[in-house]
Amino acid sequence: MQMSDRPSVSVETVIKATPERVYEVASDLEAMASFGTEFQRGEWSSGKPGSVGATFTGQQRLGDSEWETTSTVITATPGKEFSWVVGNVDDVTATWTMHMRSVPDGTEVSYSFVHGPGPSGLRDRIETYPESEAKLIEGRLAMLQENMVKTLEGIRRRTAR
Repeated sequence: MQMSDRPSVSVETVIKATPERVYEVASDLEAMASFGTEFQRGEWSSGKPGSVGATFTGQQRLGDSEWETTSTVITATPGKEFSWVVGNVDDVTATWTMHMRSVPDGTEVSYSFVHGPGPSGLRDRIETYPESEAKLIEGRLAMLQENMVKTLEGIRRRTAR
């Protein structure tokens, strides 16, 4: 796999809650920061929190590395979809999407990540080690997938209250 392939990963689960309740938690920065290990905290910086066009600053940590991101909400349909792009909206670093769909047992949730096409730490690492591009992408996607599963489990716990 190469960065030009727009690497992606997604995870799915069913959560015993309404799509509206899942959406409420998925669009809550404080809640989302409490579930995984990379996204540490976020703060709304412009626009109506959780609405299309609103921006937020995120604090990230991975191992010894810490960095800040700026994200823009691109879809905000309660009970259906919440998505945002990281970085410049014209040259995004990544796109994150959470789809919700009502099913007999609650809500089927699909959480996805698409890398690029814009600049990122992974792109920088690949520039340093171009011969390891596929391995670096594979490793990053595996980390993201693990964190995404933790996030969905966190939403499951939070909505069970």
